Amino acid sequence: MLAVHWTPVNNTKHILKNGITRSQKGLFCFPLTGHKSLDRWWVYFFNQCGVSHRKQYNGIVFRLQEDDMPAYFGHWVNASSRSDLKNEITNLKSLSTGFRESILWRMGEFLVHQRNPDMSLADWDRARDTYISVAEAEIEKNPKTFIDSMNDLDFMRYTFEDYQIVLSNSIPANRILKILPQGNEFGRVLRQKKLAAPTRYRSQDEQ
Repeated sequence: MLAVHWTPVNNTKHILKNGITRSQKGLFCFPLTGHKSLDRWWVYFFNQCGVSHRKQYNGIVFRLQEDDMPAYFGHWVNASSRSDLKNEITNLKSLSTGFRESILWRMGEFLVHQRNPDMSLADWDRARDTYISVAEAEIEKNPKTFIDSMNDLDFMRYTFEDYQIVLSNSIPANRILKILPQGNEFGRVLRQKKLAAPTRYRSQDEQ
């Protein structure tokens, strides 16, 4: 599983050289989903919380390993109580399971309320188990349903937009795979370079 850690642009050079250092509360990141706006949700959140101190951010992408465990995976509100983290995930398999079950939970929730709009399950744990069972039954009938849900931006945003992973350890620089810009800054720079390039490097369509 790939993850992204968002940091102010000014920190990028230091991180590329020294890695991502965990804070006292842990190293905060987000599972990379492939949905641009969802993967950048935390950037929007940071800037909404501090409107007078808005910053540009870069996303540091790396692959999660067993050494990063234990970790917390879930809603950001429940991640910590000032200084104490809940290390609920002990290995990568459990993290992948938690990610998948979160999708199944929301799939089942949608299906149950679609079929029985007046149904109400007061007990959250019982509701979650019921929703997962309903989703698994649906996937058994139509395996494509799970992939369709992962490709649905609205569904994935509803499921994960306020989630996070909190790791126990720092990430060394040699584990960094790529940098994601906050917006399209890199794209503008590339286009400018392309326009300024010698004619022989451009395709016939561009000339």
